Amino acid sequence: MSSVPHYRRIADSLVDAIRSGSLEVGARVPSERELSAEFGVSRMTARGALKTLVEQGFVNSVEAKGYFVAASRIDQRLQTLTSFTEDMRRSGRRPSSIVLAARKAEAAGEVAARLAVAEGASVYHLLRLREADAVPVALEAAHIPESMAPGLIESADFASDSLYATLKQRFGILPVEAEQSFEASAAGESDAAILRVPIGAPVLRLTRLSLDAAGRPLEFVQSVYRGDRFTMRVRLAPGSTDA
Repeated sequence: MSSVPHYRRIADSLVDAIRSGSLEVGARVPSERELSAEFGVSRMTARGALKTLVEQGFVNSVEAKGYFVAASRIDQRLQTLTSFTEDMRRSGRRPSSIVLAARKAEAAGEVAARLAVAEGASVYHLLRLREADAVPVALEAAHIPESMAPGLIESADFASDSLYATLKQRFGILPVEAEQSFEASAAGESDAAILRVPIGAPVLRLTRLSLDAAGRPLEFVQSVYRGDRFTMRVRLAPGSTDA
């Protein structure tokens, strides 16, 4: 007997239909009642499958009308420090990367300041086009001091290997804390061409400074995310109870 919950199997079946094109963007998704009858489950189980698809961005819920296939969006949660690969797999996407640059460079300006290294110090520059289900969704430039991971660029194939996993396995270091900021922007000519969006399309520009267990700056990342593909989600806890 399969250990996969019924709602998850229903959700996976619908995701397969969406990815194959059997259910196109804008198409109505079977209702709770229809899914309940088709899969022989309760309406509560069918509702759980549809809720999962909404949370993952595959489906939109329209009040009094039902569920419809959404233009693919990725629900990225910002409360934990995770890699792009982890985020995509958690969202039910197939992650992949294209390495556009992997080289040593001289630290300058913001990169030097954020990594707390001298101007001209050697840093690794890793520029990757990030894809979800073979669709370009983000352009990510990571900068890491060479002194913290000598030989990093030669130690892995970052088209398929995780940067964080490589840092942990080869060098015994890992980001444990990070500060991240993001702002709305418009795609310039270069970003638009790489991300396959029109010039001026909405994008999110993110910066992240990650620290190792000793509190040393380990990684400074500058990313551009497609605005039509991402929803950034943050969980907030209560602060002051004062009105």
